Amino acid sequence: MARASALSKALVAAGALMALRLLSGETFVTPKQRNEAAAAMAAAMVAASAPAMAEVPTFSVFGFGSGQSDAYSQNDNPINPYSQFSDGSDTVYQAKNQPEMERRTKSLKAGLKRFEDTPGYIQTKQAQALKSNLQESNSLRQDLLYFSGA
Repeated sequence: MARASALSKALVAAGALMALRLLSGETFVTPKQRNEAAAAMAAAMVAASAPAMAEVPTFSVFGFGSGQSDAYSQNDNPINPYSQFSDGSDTVYQAKNQPEMERRTKSLKAGLKRFEDTPGYIQTKQAQALKSNLQESNSLRQDLLYFSGA
């Protein structure tokens, strides 16, 4: 514990020393004329001013609506079957339909069959064949997640 504390103190001291060393050079040029002094004062005041509050932009399309553009609070059309906010009763995509189940089953069986060839590739030290065999079964994870459910 003491070693970690000493190390952190040493790092802070080294950082402070480096910052002082960088600042010791000629970093701020004093203004030589009045207009330069006024410009420096204006720049300092602008830099020190508080940031403006973020406001949500409002928009209107052809004069209709004066809504606010807030992506997290709008639910435009829950009846639309293509909307991600729909209630799910009349959506276009139906999960676990028969053609998709058949396609995923076929892909899963092909991916699992590739693992049966793996010990042969390891014994004969065929690294590239092993690598390509495992890369071809890249949809195995998605198929397993699909069949496992939520």
